[in-house]
Order: sequence, then structure tokens, then C-alpha cells
Amino acid sequence: MHAAIIERFPDWATARPQRIQRPAAEWVALGSEYDIGHVVRLWQRVMRFHIDQLPGDESVMWQLADKLQGRCSDIVRIQEAIVSIERGHMAAFREQIDWLWEFLADEHGDHRYRWCRDVGEWIRIETELPPITGLEDARRAVDIIDALMDVAANNVVYLREDA
Repeated sequence: MHAAIIERFPDWATARPQRIQRPAAEWVALGSEYDIGHVVRLWQRVMRFHIDQLPGDESVMWQLADKLQGRCSDIVRIQEAIVSIERGHMAAFREQIDWLWEFLADEHGDHRYRWCRDVGEWIRIETELPPITGLEDARRAVDIIDALMDVAANNVVYLREDA
């Protein structure tokens, strides 16, 4: 009769994983490369005048700008002209586009224009500073941001502490 060999611990060569697996990222499709590029370019233009509002070097908006210019990014990808970002960065993205939307709404708000009967359209009040962004660019960006808000609302969870 042969004695049974009982191994208490498995052999390291068979039990140890060969490579640590990174969890699969969940991607959220934002929209077309053309539309997202317009919003990012407008955001960059505005940031030139609001340096105090600049986010860190690794923020999602800088990653978007880099990826749209063909550089490498871990949190942004473009496939078939659709821009996607990792779900974990949606809150930071939402904060940035919220800020941009509020800025554009203030810069081109009704309080900065008056109706001109001679021309038959709204014109900017002379005492107001010239806008950073053009009116048509701002309107297009606001429409794109409104569409992005639906995507962001479904993919961002804010935790609030009740006061």
C-alpha cells in the first residue's frame, strides 16, 4: 500500500498569478469628437483669462484636450469618432462643464445685451467688456453641454452631507 502524499500548500508556480490584472474600466460615451472638441477648445480659450480657475495638469479636461490632439491618455479614448472617458472621472468632467456653462450663460446673458430697433436684433451693451467667446460659439457649446448633462447625470453620483 502506497502512502498518500498530502500537500498542505500549493506550489508557487501554479498558484501565483503570472500578471496582476487591472480591473476593466467602464467607459462612458460623451459624444462625437467634433462636438467634444468644440467644447474643449472653448474651455481652453476661457481658461486663458481665468488662470485662477485652472485645474491640475492631470485633470480630465486636459486629458481630453491631449487626446483630441492625438496624444496618449489613460482616461480618455476615441473610437470611431466617439469620445469616451472612464466612469470614475465623470464627476470631475461634470464640474468643469458646469463651470463653463455658467460662465457662458453669464458672459452672453440677457443683462449684457439690448434690443436695437434700427438693426432689428440684440446687440451688446457698449459699456460691457468684449466677450471672450463669440455668441455663436457659445450657443453651440451650450447646446452640446446640455446634451452632455443628460449623459453626466446618469453616470455621476454625488454624496452630500446633510447639514
